[in-house]
Amino acid sequence: MIQHIKTIAKARGKHLVDVWRHSDSQPTEITLALVNILLAPLATRIELGPLVFYQIILVGVGGYQLMCVAKGDLNCRVRASMLTFGAFTATLMMYVITIGLPTPSHWGWLVLVFSSFGSLKRLKTEQLHRHG
Repeated sequence: MIQHIKTIAKARGKHLVDVWRHSDSQPTEITLALVNILLAPLATRIELGPLVFYQIILVGVGGYQLMCVAKGDLNCRVRASMLTFGAFTATLMMYVITIGLPTPSHWGWLVLVFSSFGSLKRLKTEQLHRHG
């Protein structure tokens, strides 16, 4: 019985890893772009203060990512995903350095970094397979 449960858990875990590695990243890219346009500037304004230049960059990065997904240009999507990963990583670092991650909701920045990295990894893999 326990061996059966271990076998099922291992198969489902492998399936989750396969989905994470190979699924289409466009819905994730759109979600991450909208977070950069709508939520990240608001959250950083409320919790870190008026970082106007940085908050404008967040909106620009989100807009660029939406434009790239809408165009369907893989190279553009890879560039936008690099920028998004950088923006979320920078935001996480600003939180860690200034106020830390005092509540579970603040750990969401780590989730966004992880998600943006996964999206970038899938896009880069697709780009390498198409052009390699």
